Amino acid sequence: MSSQKRADPTGASHIHERVSAQFGAAAAAYSSSLTHSDPEALRKVVDLARPKAADIALDIATGAGHTALALAPHVAKVIAYDMTEAMLAETRRNAAARGLANVATQQGIAESLPFPDAAFDIVIVRQAPHHFADVRAAVREMARVAKPGARVIVIDSTAPEDDSLDRQWNHIEKLRDPSHVRNYRPSEWREIVAAAGLKIVFEEVGSATEKGRGMDFAAWIRRINTPPADAAEVARLFRAASPALAEALRIEIIDGALYFCVPQITIVAVKQ
Repeated sequence: MSSQKRADPTGASHIHERVSAQFGAAAAAYSSSLTHSDPEALRKVVDLARPKAADIALDIATGAGHTALALAPHVAKVIAYDMTEAMLAETRRNAAARGLANVATQQGIAESLPFPDAAFDIVIVRQAPHHFADVRAAVREMARVAKPGARVIVIDSTAPEDDSLDRQWNHIEKLRDPSHVRNYRPSEWREIVAAAGLKIVFEEVGSATEKGRGMDFAAWIRRINTPPADAAEVARLFRAASPALAEALRIEIIDGALYFCVPQITIVAVKQ
């Protein structure tokens, strides 16, 4: 954390405080989020991780613990790591409800992991890096704590490569959730992962959905408690979207209600 402060004396801590405040208030809503708890998406995460019974796994920015809990039955231990205590409390509650005794929680930031080098067989982050104050530092830390041969998995919302669509989508995300930092383009993600010394073995660009369907715009807004004026502006931007943006987000209006899909990238890399 001290090196992060030297690099950015005010920005990083401000982002961390904003994220903690935003998600502390919304923690319970993330336990029931259809996107984060989608069983099919979680099965795919487990398949990509290729867990073994003796593995130790780390789920960074665990949120309500969906990914950690999906991995838990397949590994010896999983550490669910998050900077927000309210999210960790949700994770503990959800683990207890499922009778999972091999899930431990630990609080901290992604840019400075309190774990030794080469400690984990699986390191994963899902639906969170767009909130990180320094995504490059976070990925370097993921690489550092991964054992040689470990699988490092990044799943997150992404931005189109087109400059205009990139700006529009990140503007919408920031309006909806002020703790949003940036959705990175696939090309940016490739460079970030490679710069951390990791070799990409799988990449997929698709969409985050709700049980295979478009996401309910109203639920998406409600989950993060977007202020009414900002929510109205986000809805206006969706309804007035250019054909290119509507295609990128797969925007639909059904009986007056908005539905869409968040562009998502999945990367699996191996520690050399």
